[in-house]
Amino acid sequence: MAKAKTIVDERTLAGWLSSPTEARAARLLEEDKEPVFFHADVEEHVQDPETGVTKRCDVTLRSRTHPIATVEMKRPEVAAADSPALQSDSWSKAVGRGLPYFLTANFREILVWETAKGPDQSRPLIRYTLAADLSHSSFAPKRRAEISDNWVKFLDEFAQLLHQREEKQKGPRKLPPQVLELKEVIHEAAEEAAERIRSAVNEDEAFRQKTLEAFRLQFGVEISLNPHGSKDRLLAESLQVATIATFVVTTRLMLYQALANSNRADGTTFALDLLDITRSTGDPQRVLSDLAGLYEHARRKTGDFETQFSPSELDDIVFVDAASSRRDVGELWGKIIDVVQGADWEAPVTYVPGLYESLLDDEHRHVMGVHYTPDPVVELITAYAVQDPADIVLDPASGAGTFVTMCYERKRALGSTHDQSLAEVYAVELAQFAASLTGFNLTLADTSASSAYPRVFRTDFFQTYPGEQSGLELPDAGRVPYPQQVDAVVGNPPYIRFESRLPEERQEVFNFLQRHFLKTQTAYPNFTGKADIWAFFVAGAHMYLRPGGRLGFIVSWNLLASDYGDAVITFLARYFKIHALIDSRVERWFAAKQNTVIILAEKVADPAAKLSHQSNPNVPADHQVRFVRLKRPIEELVSSEAPRGKRAEDLIDEILATDHDAGDDLRWDIRIFAQKALLEMETSTDGFGDE
Repeated sequence: MAKAKTIVDERTLAGWLSSPTEARAARLLEEDKEPVFFHADVEEHVQDPETGVTKRCDVTLRSRTHPIATVEMKRPEVAAADSPALQSDSWSKAVGRGLPYFLTANFREILVWETAKGPDQSRPLIRYTLAADLSHSSFAPKRRAEISDNWVKFLDEFAQLLHQREEKQKGPRKLPPQVLELKEVIHEAAEEAAERIRSAVNEDEAFRQKTLEAFRLQFGVEISLNPHGSKDRLLAESLQVATIATFVVTTRLMLYQALANSNRADGTTFALDLLDITRSTGDPQRVLSDLAGLYEHARRKTGDFETQFSPSELDDIVFVDAASSRRDVGELWGKIIDVVQGADWEAPVTYVPGLYESLLDDEHRHVMGVHYTPDPVVELITAYAVQDPADIVLDPASGAGTFVTMCYERKRALGSTHDQSLAEVYAVELAQFAASLTGFNLTLADTSASSAYPRVFRTDFFQTYPGEQSGLELPDAGRVPYPQQVDAVVGNPPYIRFESRLPEERQEVFNFLQRHFLKTQTAYPNFTGKADIWAFFVAGAHMYLRPGGRLGFIVSWNLLASDYGDAVITFLARYFKIHALIDSRVERWFAAKQNTVIILAEKVADPAAKLSHQSNPNVPADHQVRFVRLKRPIEELVSSEAPRGKRAEDLIDEILATDHDAGDDLRWDIRIFAQKALLEMETSTDGFGDE
């Protein structure tokens, strides 16, 4: 009689994976590498009441802080790894836990599937052999070492997949073909300009200082351009300076061509001269003179766009008259003009930020904080924040103007006019170049309109105050004050440590809040220590919003994972109705290294007296907060058929209409909490203490 096979149950087999997972993580940490996977936890087992054999067993792969994927295990004699029933079980658990991946295994092999694609998939992302030809669990103990070794190799491959997808998600946005072509010719012209810039830096200290100051003013970044230092660094910095300056000049050419292609509201054209320069010249000053003539011509013919066509220090830098081995500057700029003339440059906000981001090397992109928010995220936030065509909107840190341009488009989609929308959308931006990009994107929002004077304040948000005069003067409005009260504050405020600011800058922020505190007795939290500066932007938004006005910010995930984040939530719970806090399981929303959270909240009326630890009587006692974790990219959730500015309306309406926990929806998990419970998270309320 044949000897009966000894069954090794799934729980035992799954348990073999825990130790090698943790050992792999420890080894990577010793090599100064951050593991993706720290644990393989056996979480659930169900025993058959008749046989006592474990029939089902889950393993959850975890990072240091959160689960990544659920694994459904079967013995090889019970099911194939790609069994539909096994897929369905594992997928349903991944959906319930909000995980982007689910795995199926039978210890002969293991398969990785993507949760968003559903339970009925034919092709896994990864198919990996753990024990070739393993036919029965009884043979598994003899092959335990083989299974463990292959499991570690599988984790290496799975981790590589996750890294690749993460890099793809956070990398520069995909650019349309004509923009990629423009990027190439910008690089060609910049390489020639970089040689002249290096020569000028070596020969003229005044030029070097002028360039350093321009980059401090325009971009808020320090460079050295040291002719006596590292040659490689000088090469890299001069090329980056030339690339950025060439890009700035190119945006003016794009504006010129867009105006030349457009019709006025009455059907007539601007009748602009052909965009061109002397292509046979090797003299950069001749090219600069030709372009200056075109700018002046555009100002005269349009009677508009004075600010957009004004020269800047970057013109003098990119066209500096200095020694060069090349004499093809006119030809190179002619190539840029050919590309500009050969494409449609409407709606630049959809591609200009991505073009600029792609022109920067990794070091400069990080130092300059150039990370733009994807359109679908901006659509979602503005669909919530802007409810009426007459809404007045403020972005206190506008960057390239992605949010304010979307707000303009949303107001137009809701029925507002061009003039009204342009006059009711305000932007504040410290970096001069970013402020000019905001103005550029708003200017080209409607080239057929008769006026184009965006309300862009080039200053630090913490130097503004509601209703006071600004330094901005426009031909159609004179000196423009900061808005007194707005209906919406939107944006992606910077993720910079407050403690990294200069002492006088930190004091400026405290003075900004102290001034309003003395006026309204608002109990601002004490955002000291390791707080990011965005926390202060939340408090500043409260100053500008009218009661009933809406806040839509995307901020660091530290909102949900730090002491100062607790203080922000407590502040929001006291002075706002928090409608939703949204994060994502499946994507990062821009290229910063940390995850992010969307805040959607509505300001309530200020209380009659200063609040300390009690609830605000103007916040309804039964108000509920939705904590939303998305399981699909926002781009897949917004409408592709609706016009820009209205694509996320249905998505916002459905999220805000949810009044119960929702864990089995393929799109998101939603958990409902009473807002009054969030006041218990308070750390300190009477801010403006010592640092």
